[in-house]
Amino acid sequence: MTESWMRDAARPGDHHAVEYRPGREFILRMTTGADAWRAIQQFAVDHEIRFAKLHAAFMGGFQPLRFLVWAPDARNPENWHHEAPVEIQNLSMILSLGGIIHVRERDGVEEPFPAIHFVAGGAWDVPTVGGHLIEGSIVKGVFQLFVTELTGIDVLYGPTFGDGFPENWYRRATP
Repeated sequence: MTESWMRDAARPGDHHAVEYRPGREFILRMTTGADAWRAIQQFAVDHEIRFAKLHAAFMGGFQPLRFLVWAPDARNPENWHHEAPVEIQNLSMILSLGGIIHVRERDGVEEPFPAIHFVAGGAWDVPTVGGHLIEGSIVKGVFQLFVTELTGIDVLYGPTFGDGFPENWYRRATP
């Protein structure tokens, strides 16, 4: 039987929720040359953070900007989870950012994984774009964001998708 949090909504008001407690608060700052995705992951490792919300980026430019966008899967139209990588070489400015650090398993070992949603624009020929920020987005100038640790929750792993990693949900951690 499929867990309730994996099933499609039966009614418009259906939802799933888990309570967490805010933990430590950080301002994370990166400068020219840092890979934003890798730096955020390393920050989580260094501070032993399993879960956190990433929010309210202020100041931030990338060159290049690398991200994933949802794109039709020509081989399997039923694959709604398909994402394709995009790279913009011109200087891009982060306009909005939100996301989460959560854990996933790689080769049986748990690691922090930043899932970063963003909107960016700027330069003369960079349209306003958005997606999932990925490795290879290199800071140009300064990039800062807020990080709020989330405590009192644990992960529930679900089915894996094309990238080999599970769709996760959370449960209240046992004291």
